[in-house]
Amino acid sequence: MVVSPRGLLAATFLMVLGPAAAEEVIPLSGCYERRYEAAWLEAHPGQIIRRVTLAVTKTSVPETPGEKIKILADAQLVMRTADMAFSTIGACYWEKLGLVCNAALSAAETRRCKTKEDGVRNCRLSTDDSGVFEIAQKGAGLLLTIRERLELTGPLEGASFLYLSPENTENRAFLLKPAPEATCR
Repeated sequence: MVVSPRGLLAATFLMVLGPAAAEEVIPLSGCYERRYEAAWLEAHPGQIIRRVTLAVTKTSVPETPGEKIKILADAQLVMRTADMAFSTIGACYWEKLGLVCNAALSAAETRRCKTKEDGVRNCRLSTDDSGVFEIAQKGAGLLLTIRERLELTGPLEGASFLYLSPENTENRAFLLKPAPEATCR
């Protein structure tokens, strides 16, 4: 297993000094990507995600007095299906050996979805919680896992959403590799 020097350094600082050291080193920061090849998708017919990009950066959100959980990083997550891109920004905090990111609420919906199957829809399951994903070091890359259901918005604000369930093994975990910073812009 090959671990990048930056990932090893961040992990070492965090294990020795704890999350407070994240002021100097943002854990797991960088740009990551995974493009699924046709052969992979053919072997996993239930997988609807074709490409994933993830940018982890120091948070732009100021600390709030009395905050119980310190937000360390922002995670810009983009997932592409066969014909559309969906995205969210996660507010991430340190937990055990990785980051846990609460997805952003991007739109309000008045009607409820009637199914909990993965896929594209035109309504939200919840208007107060877009879900949670976690990010952990895995070799030289990252393992992105849907921890609680996840809703990502489509290109037209409020017009379509991508829903992913942690129970669906085909769409709940994504192994990402480091990518050039330009990939995440």
